[in-house]
Amino acid sequence: MKNKNAAQEIAVNNTDDMMPQESRGKKIANTVINVILVISIILAAVCTYVSFVSTSGNGVPSVLGARVFSIQTESMYPTLEPGDLILDKGIKDTADLEVGDIITYWTVINGERVLNTHRIVEIYDGGGHLIFETQGDNNTVSDPLTVHESEVVGQYTGKKIDGLGKVFDYLQTSTGFLIVVVIPVAIFFLYHLVQFFRVLFEYNNVKNKLLYEIERGKAEEVVAEDKKKKDETRKKERERLEKELRDKLKAELLAAKAEEAAAPVEETEPEVPEKTAEEIAAEARAALEAEIRAQVRAEMEAEAKAKAEADANA
Repeated sequence: MKNKNAAQEIAVNNTDDMMPQESRGKKIANTVINVILVISIILAAVCTYVSFVSTSGNGVPSVLGARVFSIQTESMYPTLEPGDLILDKGIKDTADLEVGDIITYWTVINGERVLNTHRIVEIYDGGGHLIFETQGDNNTVSDPLTVHESEVVGQYTGKKIDGLGKVFDYLQTSTGFLIVVVIPVAIFFLYHLVQFFRVLFEYNNVKNKLLYEIERGKAEEVVAEDKKKKDETRKKERERLEKELRDKLKAELLAAKAEEAAAPVEETEPEVPEKTAEEIAAEARAALEAEIRAQVRAEMEAEAKAKAEADANA
């Protein structure tokens, strides 16, 4: 268990080393790309909302009650110039309008119904409704068509952004919306899709390495346990064999002592046994037996000597 926990701890500690580290330049590049693409998404959402979703009853896009228009001509120069993006507010009561106010309204120019932004120069009572006469600051005469109060869509707030109207107009075109919005958004999602699969692949790679480290730790634990069991088995077998040989050899030596005491002493040359194939195969056992035999003989001789000395003293 201790080896297992140690292996798991080492594997977990090595996880951080397995994870790839991003360079500083790569992190900066990723941040810049994300910022650009997020801006594109926000711009896409605004353009979509303004152009296709939030269209009021008078046909003019509105965002939280505010109306954005792009100036197309020089009729209001120098107050307003072509390309300016202006901000109008909705009108709750046209009776609040005064001469000198700049309004945006629907009118007909060259046979086409369009939005126009001019200044009010006169206000007439049309019998239950108001009629507005308008004129551009850069024009010398009033507009040929007066404006019914129902055609008024907003009042200029005095806030404008120079040049942004051209960008707004370009975004209203199919080509501009595709280039500025659709393509960056597609790149954004494609980029993050690739990033997702890259991170997923790295995660699986690290996970597999971690599992490998854990499994290797388990294998080492199994090997260690098996070795320990084998060592214990060998030790028990040696102890059993040693006890068995001790008892056997002690009995043989006692029998030999008894025979020597009963029979006359004859000097004979000891026979030298020859090794056989079986003895060579059991060499380890024979060596152990000889070692134990010598130990037992020495112990018995020491006991006999001590007994002889005791009898002499008596």
